[in-house]
Amino acid sequence: MSNINIVELEINNKNRWVYFSKNRWMAHVAYWIWVMIVGTILVVDVPLTPSIFINHFILDNLVIASFFYLYCLYLIPYYFKRGKHLQFWLLVAVLFFSMPAVDVFFNKTFVTLSYHQRPNTGFLDSYFGSIGGFLLNFLLFSMMLFFMEKNEEGHTLIELEKEKQEIEQVKLDMLKTNISPDFLMRSLSQLKQAAIAQDDGTPESILTFSDLLRYRLYTNRRQHTTLQEEVDALGSFIHFIELNHHRNNLKINFQIQGTTEGKGIAPLALINILEPFCKAISNQPVTLAMILLIDDDNLVLEMDYSLRAGETLLADLQQYGDNYHQLYGNCVKFTFENCEDNRCLISLTLPVTPAQHDHL
Repeated sequence: MSNINIVELEINNKNRWVYFSKNRWMAHVAYWIWVMIVGTILVVDVPLTPSIFINHFILDNLVIASFFYLYCLYLIPYYFKRGKHLQFWLLVAVLFFSMPAVDVFFNKTFVTLSYHQRPNTGFLDSYFGSIGGFLLNFLLFSMMLFFMEKNEEGHTLIELEKEKQEIEQVKLDMLKTNISPDFLMRSLSQLKQAAIAQDDGTPESILTFSDLLRYRLYTNRRQHTTLQEEVDALGSFIHFIELNHHRNNLKINFQIQGTTEGKGIAPLALINILEPFCKAISNQPVTLAMILLIDDDNLVLEMDYSLRAGETLLADLQQYGDNYHQLYGNCVKFTFENCEDNRCLISLTLPVTPAQHDHL
């Protein structure tokens, strides 16, 4: 079975049983109890025996009940909700005018103890009387289905909002934990080589790299982090790169203008944008100038990469922009371009929120 058929089957089942799910079947029970009280208990003037109950309630309402449930279990889900409105109304009209005739024939042939029967009435009188009963009950039944639909719409909106929040959380978690395997393996390899060579800066590199990984892990479930925490983690990242400058040929100049106090930001937004530059190792020294401009509503990160970005770096930057646009929409502005003087300029604008301290 194809995916399309599975989805279509699921939609059909949802549409078909919408009037019975979430305890809505109780409304049907209440409706038929009301019919039994009004049409049977209050009408008959003899004791309500099983025979009276079967003939006067069950058999008397069998045809109209068939019409009702054919209407809500088949016509609505398979025609009306699929946009086949002309066919839907034609079938409803055919059934509405033919089922009373079936009801008259059924009652005269099989129902023997019904107080609704008039032995001396002709077919047309009985037929038009049956139409009147069908119309009244059909209007009441349709009103009940309408309120069920409105109730289902409310439930659907709540479920969609919940699913949207879950999807956003999954996206956020993926971005937070989306550490580049290439960067991770290269960093571990550099630490191993430094340890073998007994480099004096190896312990500090290990501690700095551990701080960076710890920050990733502990911000995994946060919606926001304080801007100061993010800037501190970015500083640790830059320091780790500087400790391995002789291996990656990357030098970073980082400046901040504005205050981080009382401000929040999406976790790892600044960390993730730096990773692609660690992946793009150059054979010659290269400088990345970073200026972080902070105001009350936004922060702007201007980056000047002193080398023309290659295809891999451009692809990584494009992926970064796509991810954060998908997650935060138009609140994120991200542009990058290679310049004629063989530089690459990158600009990132992110929304700033009041600082929120999440407790993990």
